[in-house]
Amino acid sequence: MNGLLDLRAMAITFLISLVVSYVLCIAGDILFDWTMYQAWMPLLPGFTWPVTLKGFLIGLFWLVCYSGYGALVIVLPYNHFVRRKGPPAA
Repeated sequence: MNGLLDLRAMAITFLISLVVSYVLCIAGDILFDWTMYQAWMPLLPGFTWPVTLKGFLIGLFWLVCYSGYGALVIVLPYNHFVRRKGPPAA
């Protein structure tokens, strides 16, 4: 283990977390009359309520984009500073 973060693994982790949250919120809106869709609408351009297949898929597309962006913003600086620090002194 070299202490560096894997960009692909981080992006997939973010994507899984966001998709699970997204699906749970939509299910809660449908089943329990929550209003979580109000939080998703400004974040996911093209997402509409009541939910349609097209709106749901557009939301998933944006979650993929946000996952990649989030992974880049965290992994690239972290790996840069870990490499810069160098190996620990013995």
